[in-house]
Amino acid sequence: MKISESFCPFYVVLCLLNIGLQLAGVFGHSDGPAPGGGVDASGGVKLTCDPKHVTIDNGIIQLTLASPIGRIVGLKYHGADNLLDSHEPKLWGAYFDVSYNVIPPRSGAGGLHRVEATKYTVITEKPDIVEVSFSAEWNPSLTDSVVPLNFDIRYIVRKGDSGFYTYVAVERLKDWPDMDMSLHVFVFRPNKQLFNYMAVSDEIQLVMPTEADRANGVTLAPREAVLMTNPVDPAFKGQVDDKYEYIQEQKDSKLKGWISDTSKIGFWLIQPSTEYMNGGPLKYDLSCHNGPTCVMVFTGEHVYGDDVDMVFKKGEGWNKVFGPFFTYVNSEQDRAGLWKDAKSQLEKETQLWPYCFIQHKDYTPAAQRGSVVGQLLVDDNFVPGIVGSLRHPQLITVKPGNEINLGQVMFKPPRNGPTVWELGIPNRSAKEFFIPDPDPKFRQWGLWDRYPVYWPKEDVVFEVGRSNYSKDWCFAHFYRSDGKVWNPTTWQIIFDLPEVCTTGSYTIHIALAAAELTNTLVYVNNVNARREHYDTGTWGDDNAIARHGDHGFYRFFSGSLPSNLFVKGKNTIYLKQARSQTYMFAGVMYDYIRLEAPPPSSPAQPKEL
Repeated sequence: MKISESFCPFYVVLCLLNIGLQLAGVFGHSDGPAPGGGVDASGGVKLTCDPKHVTIDNGIIQLTLASPIGRIVGLKYHGADNLLDSHEPKLWGAYFDVSYNVIPPRSGAGGLHRVEATKYTVITEKPDIVEVSFSAEWNPSLTDSVVPLNFDIRYIVRKGDSGFYTYVAVERLKDWPDMDMSLHVFVFRPNKQLFNYMAVSDEIQLVMPTEADRANGVTLAPREAVLMTNPVDPAFKGQVDDKYEYIQEQKDSKLKGWISDTSKIGFWLIQPSTEYMNGGPLKYDLSCHNGPTCVMVFTGEHVYGDDVDMVFKKGEGWNKVFGPFFTYVNSEQDRAGLWKDAKSQLEKETQLWPYCFIQHKDYTPAAQRGSVVGQLLVDDNFVPGIVGSLRHPQLITVKPGNEINLGQVMFKPPRNGPTVWELGIPNRSAKEFFIPDPDPKFRQWGLWDRYPVYWPKEDVVFEVGRSNYSKDWCFAHFYRSDGKVWNPTTWQIIFDLPEVCTTGSYTIHIALAAAELTNTLVYVNNVNARREHYDTGTWGDDNAIARHGDHGFYRFFSGSLPSNLFVKGKNTIYLKQARSQTYMFAGVMYDYIRLEAPPPSSPAQPKEL
């Protein structure tokens, strides 16, 4: 099986420094406050069924599920109206989607599939907890229009909880056909008549335009972006609404939701752990957006592209539990109170992870988990960030109840010689570079059109020792449009060499924070040379430029540059995109660039920019 996931080793490396302290809390059970709100309700949890619906009521919330398909069709809080939308036939309530392709492609097979179960089962029915299952098993005789996976969608309502838990167990058997999957997402559609205010972080909270405002606007590129031309609220006129303006890194997307200013009710998705999210803690993905819409994206290529798709060949089995996550409903006097209370609930849920009440064979409870401890040593200069990635040379098997001590693990970042110069911070991001109109940063449509405003005729020229990368180096290496196609641009890095070391080759390290259909060519002192002096190759299916990210899928390249290319005194390294494009969002974001001299007899000091 190939699971191409960017788990952002830099973040993992940093986490290892504290792994000994943190794992006890992650894998051990806490006796802290109860999850789910801790609100006491008279009586227990009641389960009622009819031929088309299953309803679970604990006196605080009432959850209604379509049977046997398992879709959420109703959520009431203290008897209030349905908190979920019930007006759009295809988009009402909440549902689980999968995007997949069969290999080789066949007509009618693949695409976006809305999972509908065929069997309803009661797992647990007690006064203090009810868990129900909606499952679907794939049959090889079924048509290609059905995704070849088994699904088990679970819902849990507990006594005293102001909300409910959801998780999805997914299974693929070994003899099933070749396939790839790019998306697993649980989508919630809060009631548009109630919810008007969106909150996905302390900084990103705002009143949102309506779907009608978008329908009356002008569709831009990419098509998710709409210019508000005739909104009901004139304050939105001239603004661009784009769901990718609100993407979050997975480590920061543990709480998101909507607020009703009229009812003073909050609707929240709470994610107590990122362990079931593919792609790593730094991976960007959707959170909340216009609709109202709130999503829990377990796997997705929205920003990282197909590098994080899951690819399976016949003979490869797989199973995974996505979740559990908690859907929380609260009421307070104002927005600030609702957000503060939701953050407090997130802390309570996190303390209780992993949950002790989940009843699925593929979910690993605390007693069946092991731990890993160790000390990470970095053999390099003390500087911000780390270049390269670390993978332990041996396969580590974590067994239930065992603690594995790795001892001291040494990481030597890539280095062939002393630093001549370096540009940027190796942090897997382009956020430290110049961003046109950076208010708010990376939440603004059209930054790609701002490049020729700041560099109208000549492209970026950076002089080591004089230029400032926060002002003089654009966050993305864009192409330049002539009205028909987007033509390559050539950036320059100018620097002085007091002497040329002829005992070996120089090395250029290029770390890419994101790449979209790009091929970066490196030239030394002669951009018109018969061929490039180093070629990164063509890379990238990221959407970071189009979708307002400061990074996508991380890539790292090292190239050898013969010393006879350099001269004493002034030198120029050219970075050129290889060919014209018909795609306006092609380009690259640099994370960090470093030039190294051949190894000398004694180490040299890096030159500060």
